[in-house]
Amino acid sequence: MKTRLILSFIASVSLIGYADDIEQALEEEKQAQTATAITIIFDTSGSMEEENKMAEAKSAFSTWLKELPTTYSLGLLDFAQGSGRVVVPIGRGDGQRDSIAGHVSGAKPYGKTPIVQCLQLAREAIAKRREEFSPYERHVVVVFTDGYETVDPNGTRGVLKEILALRSEIVEVVGIGFHGQGAYMKPAATRYMEADNEQELVQSLLEVDAEIGDDTDIEITDKDLAAMQALKAIRQVAPGGETE
Repeated sequence: MKTRLILSFIASVSLIGYADDIEQALEEEKQAQTATAITIIFDTSGSMEEENKMAEAKSAFSTWLKELPTTYSLGLLDFAQGSGRVVVPIGRGDGQRDSIAGHVSGAKPYGKTPIVQCLQLAREAIAKRREEFSPYERHVVVVFTDGYETVDPNGTRGVLKEILALRSEIVEVVGIGFHGQGAYMKPAATRYMEADNEQELVQSLLEVDAEIGDDTDIEITDKDLAAMQALKAIRQVAPGGETE
């Protein structure tokens, strides 16, 4: 009788431990599927060679990547031969962070500024991620640039249209204008910040997660819809200072 009681007690303890393991595993899975994913659009256009901008950006992004929570998923896009490209697909882990840091560190300024195409690629990547991994993951796109769209014929209007398209799909978009460029993103971005040097860029990047809130912050409001209607009235300022 005593032996049966002891065995029953051991079995009960084992079941409790097993249940705890399952509960922990489910909680970890939930946290992974509802965590934050940040897609970075990193400007590698030729203008980044001026005023030591590329060196400042590399240093600032290196600092920021080290500060991001390890639970975040990350992805990277940049420019190559006048086209946008996915350099590091959205993923999670130390290897992911190291890969992005390595690509940023080795980036060289060259060519045009295809922001529109990068935003389109980001939207496609996020849609695929939601379908294959989790529809509940929080997605943030960081658009870091020192200039204007120079590839898409719609120019600035095209950038705003793509930002609003992302926001309509519950994606937060943070625009960071570097060295006095990028303010045209204000009407559409969830948040917009400016940085004129490395220190200000570090601060802006550190505020990316702190400044963006829950889904109520990214609801498409009447103001956003009005901004979409106003796109036709926006006059693009070209890099040379001329308007369309």
